[in-house]
Amino acid sequence: MTKPRGRRRVLLAAAIATAAAATMAAAAPTQAAVGQTPGTVGEAPAAEVPVTAQETIDALTAQLPADLAITGSDGEGLETTDAPYAYLTADDGAGEVSLSLDVYRWATEDWHDIAGCQGWGEPTEGFTCEDTVLPDGSILSLVTTEDAYAGSDEEGDEPYHDITWQAWLESPGGSGLEQPGGRAVVLSESKDLLGLEDPASYAPPLDLDQLAEVVQSPLWQDVLDEADAQYGPPDDGDLPVSDIPSADLRAVFRELAPEGLEITDGTDEDPGYATLQVDDGEGPGLVEITAWEATEGTEEEGMASEDSELVASYEELELVTEDELVAEEAEAEASEPTCEDTTLPDGTTVSACEWPAGEDDPYVLNWVDVVYPDGSSLSVSAVNSPDWETEPVRADAPLSVEELTEIATADQWRALFAA
Repeated sequence: MTKPRGRRRVLLAAAIATAAAATMAAAAPTQAAVGQTPGTVGEAPAAEVPVTAQETIDALTAQLPADLAITGSDGEGLETTDAPYAYLTADDGAGEVSLSLDVYRWATEDWHDIAGCQGWGEPTEGFTCEDTVLPDGSILSLVTTEDAYAGSDEEGDEPYHDITWQAWLESPGGSGLEQPGGRAVVLSESKDLLGLEDPASYAPPLDLDQLAEVVQSPLWQDVLDEADAQYGPPDDGDLPVSDIPSADLRAVFRELAPEGLEITDGTDEDPGYATLQVDDGEGPGLVEITAWEATEGTEEEGMASEDSELVASYEELELVTEDELVAEEAEAEASEPTCEDTTLPDGTTVSACEWPAGEDDPYVLNWVDVVYPDGSSLSVSAVNSPDWETEPVRADAPLSVEELTEIATADQWRALFAA
């Protein structure tokens, strides 16, 4: 599976998931911010904490250079989300440039864990990062990411040349540097350099220092304070894992697994989670088992609905012919997960999913999620590689969706939760 670079991007992606489609749509002029005159870089507007989407857009616009011509905008405010964002497009005299502000919080015991340049992991070509610890203890990171590809006529791949400048301001979730939880204000500026005569000489409307001035505006900390007041502490997004020993989970799996399999126990010992390697003669594949305890609200929502939503994807917002659209949809369907949800007579819900390999993704993943009437839940998955760090060694997962369903819906798991 494709993995992002470092955990930092995972957090940002989660915080702005609802913004993804909106930012693509914002290429056309929209809302009142179009034509609005920006102000002085980093200067917070005199207005109170922005709450609506338009107020959030206006707050960002007011902190940008006065001569920057805004051509499009979109966003979301505190009235509908605890992670507000504002997205702008502007005319830089050489086409279009985009600016995206994200203000979000995350649950963690130590915010330093991913803060600064070390949170990005090993740097790759085209990536640079410089960080500074500010007098108040927060960390300011200035990041540049440049991606370029010449294209390939033989493969039918189009060329691209994109660059993004970012300023990250990260700080603890409370008043003290050791407080749990983290905060981030991120301003990104992106430009498509393809077609420019001299891409190396391009200068963005805001340089990294100006981006840094904007994210350090006290207004955004006021927004985060208001998010705390309205929404409470940030949710880590994870259901609490049960205290069922790993050995018990592996023992039940061995009891239920089809005959003729070579099964090797994993070495993990964290309660509520277990891994095994399963080989049917075609090569080893990883099996993962996770058991979650019941929490308030999971009776209605459950885990199955969350995984089923993975099937959804954003459509490209560009003009294509009907034949091209059909071809794109067929290609997408061939490499996306499909899930079938059923409800057992006692109210237990079962979501059985399979994710085939794609053109650029050789992994095959099958999984089944079971949510019991009391809200506790179980997930059993199988993938066509010995672990997630190894390329697949077999064409398919060692257990089919049907086999996983039979295993995951067995009564022996219920007995573990009841113990």
